[in-house]
Amino acid sequence: MNYIVVADTDVGISKSVNQDSLCIKTAETSLCKAAMLMVCDGMGGLAKGEVASAEVVRSFSEWFDSCFEQELTSWNWDRIASITVDRLKELNSRIIAYGEHNGIKLGTTATGMLCVNSQYMIFHVGDTRVYKISGDVVQLTDDHTFVNREIKLGRMTPEEALRDPRRNALIQCIGVTGDVSPEISFGNLESGAHYLICSDGLRHDVTNEEILDILSPQQVTTRSSIEARLREMIELVKIRNEKDNISGAVLRAEF
Repeated sequence: MNYIVVADTDVGISKSVNQDSLCIKTAETSLCKAAMLMVCDGMGGLAKGEVASAEVVRSFSEWFDSCFEQELTSWNWDRIASITVDRLKELNSRIIAYGEHNGIKLGTTATGMLCVNSQYMIFHVGDTRVYKISGDVVQLTDDHTFVNREIKLGRMTPEEALRDPRRNALIQCIGVTGDVSPEISFGNLESGAHYLICSDGLRHDVTNEEILDILSPQQVTTRSSIEARLREMIELVKIRNEKDNISGAVLRAEF
């Protein structure tokens, strides 16, 4: 088994601060191969979104470095899910307290993927997305946004959502409200497929067809080519006048 994991980020064409934070980790032990990738999108309209996103990434990075190998001796995905949810809730409380103490508002999305051998767990709060790219493009996460909730309730069409001024309004994120319910899902990796985690800045102005064309797992198979194509997608959305920060991380598993 082999993992290729790459990430890239760009401040974009209009902002002076990159509020996105990314993390990619890999590990190999006598028991398994593992990888963790995360993209956290700090809230652009809040004062210190980059602080919130960096804190979430730092916390999970420290867990992977110091605790992951200890869990392997009695690995249990349900236990890992519980640990992850508790960590996200604790981070939510900590960031809220930091904001109240300093008189500022700050928040972030938090979306990551933990892989152990051929299995994965996705953990997710906000509207950063995880896509599986194989013969087509499949979204593996649910956007925690006002418009997505309205679509599911039948009060708005997808076409109306694209034009609605509230399309970027989140109903869940880390650091804003006291109650957060992280989304957890599990699955089996598909050999040769690409898994893309991206902030909304990367996917606002590209279609699924373009994502499939740029990151085709049949044509783009090496680390250098994945890195080049991810940068190509970033530059494409900048040309299309995307004003947000732009970030993505890609995992390719081969076994």
